Amino acid sequence: MVDQQSPQSDINTGGLNDLVSTQKGGVQTLAVLAQALVNAFPKATASTSPVATGLNSIATAASVAIAANTLRHGIMFHNPGTTTIYVYPTAMAVAPTTTVLGGTFVIYPGATLQFSPANFPNVNCGWSAFGLGASLPLTVCEFY
Repeated sequence: MVDQQSPQSDINTGGLNDLVSTQKGGVQTLAVLAQALVNAFPKATASTSPVATGLNSIATAASVAIAANTLRHGIMFHNPGTTTIYVYPTAMAVAPTTTVLGGTFVIYPGATLQFSPANFPNVNCGWSAFGLGASLPLTVCEFY
């Protein structure tokens, strides 16, 4: 004679433990997903965001355009002028120049370069800029 268990007895033994284990795994997965969303779309840390800075003194000698900020989650550069501007992370080992452009991001006249919080959640380094002229404009928006 084959011993058959009722579905009720199966739930009270291994079936219930399997169900609890599956639910626990689902909750852990949701917690990881929730943290990933917070990292990608951080809560605002300032009363106003973005914070915009207008510069009108970019020249051929590189200068710091915006300082490092550990609270910044994204940054956008816009070139409202008529001359190309180059930006780069300030702490580069070898600083770029007008003749050595490696490490720079080019921003053409009228163009915008953005490191969005969704793709780059911790863009908190300082940024330097230079161009091929004097008194060049650059707009910087920081997202907090």
